[in-house]
Amino acid sequence: MARNESRRHFLKLAGLTAGLPLLGTHRVFAQGTTPSQGDVLVVVFQRGGMDGLNVVVPAGDAAYYDRRRTVSIAETDLLPLAGQARFGLHPALAPLQPLYAAGELALVHAAGGPTHSRSHFSCQDLLERAVFDGSGLASGWLNRHLGARGAASDFQGVGLGTAVARSLSGPAPVLGIHTFDGFALRTHSPRADALEATLQTLNASAGGSLAAVAQTAFSAMAELEHADPAQYAPANGAVYPETPFGRELQQIAQLIKAGVGLEVATVDLGGWDHHDDELNRLAPLLAEFAGAIAAFRADLGAAMNTVCLVSMSEFGRRVVPNASGGTDHGKGNCLFVLGGGVVGGQVVADWPGLGEPDLDDGDLAITTDYRAVLRELLRKRRGETALDQVFPGYGDPRELGLFRG
Repeated sequence: MARNESRRHFLKLAGLTAGLPLLGTHRVFAQGTTPSQGDVLVVVFQRGGMDGLNVVVPAGDAAYYDRRRTVSIAETDLLPLAGQARFGLHPALAPLQPLYAAGELALVHAAGGPTHSRSHFSCQDLLERAVFDGSGLASGWLNRHLGARGAASDFQGVGLGTAVARSLSGPAPVLGIHTFDGFALRTHSPRADALEATLQTLNASAGGSLAAVAQTAFSAMAELEHADPAQYAPANGAVYPETPFGRELQQIAQLIKAGVGLEVATVDLGGWDHHDDELNRLAPLLAEFAGAIAAFRADLGAAMNTVCLVSMSEFGRRVVPNASGGTDHGKGNCLFVLGGGVVGGQVVADWPGLGEPDLDDGDLAITTDYRAVLRELLRKRRGETALDQVFPGYGDPRELGLFRG
């Protein structure tokens, strides 16, 4: 096995995560760092299957209230969306309503991927790889995008949280960051010290971009003794939720402000699998989601002009609720798109309807392939030209008018 392939195998087995101090000094990042080429892309994955019908509510479709009597959101509670007679926002999304009104937030409904699976694992895997032709291509769409552009920074791709998202997996080097105040070799092995020493040796002896990433990360680790990440103060009065999702979005904002050459970042928010008691469980999760994103937007200020955030979930929910006051796994769902380059203030939806003849086996039909959103985003806001490489098997050139560029 080649040395670089051995290193990749070692890193995969050991589970390296990195944290870095961002306290106004860039000396750790001074070498090998270039400005981001295009928008910084932040991808939020809402794991569990969000009920898009109760998030961006099609109140103008009479079948919504006819068919969802036990789980519907009262029309009088909905937040209006300017220019929209059909859709309203769940009231817990109040922090996002001004962003929609300001033309920074767009919503895409009846969207998803071309799969008939209702499995969490399978649908998350398919959407994050963006491969539906059965070819078994293992890399994620974000990793293929980074690979097509070439390494611009040691910190070009960062996965926040306890694991690097599948969308970032692949041969292009990326970093996994759990928290900024801890950088270590993540392993339960009693030989952790020996593993770390081995990794350091590999870093020193091997060349290539992977070695550069790991070596820079270990250099950052050495600085942590003198760093206090708690000194970071969000700007413009932004207040992030005191939750893992809130802290991770704050860390992404820190990375963007630090000018480390961040190109792509991913973060997860789980808990959307509401098979029971949906009305009581959905509202606080939406409040956390909206509060964190609104804080992220406020914190970045003018820097948001070159940042794009897109949020998606693996599938939607069944139109008709179950007997437990919840909804089961479905198909069509909604996406959130936010940023300075977004043509916001619109709900993009080729609405299929919720009447019985309109449904796809009891589900909201998918009329917009989510790859149309991502493809247009990468082309217009990230300058991607190798779209066939990033989204193999998807060649539909039609665009939705969601992005400037």
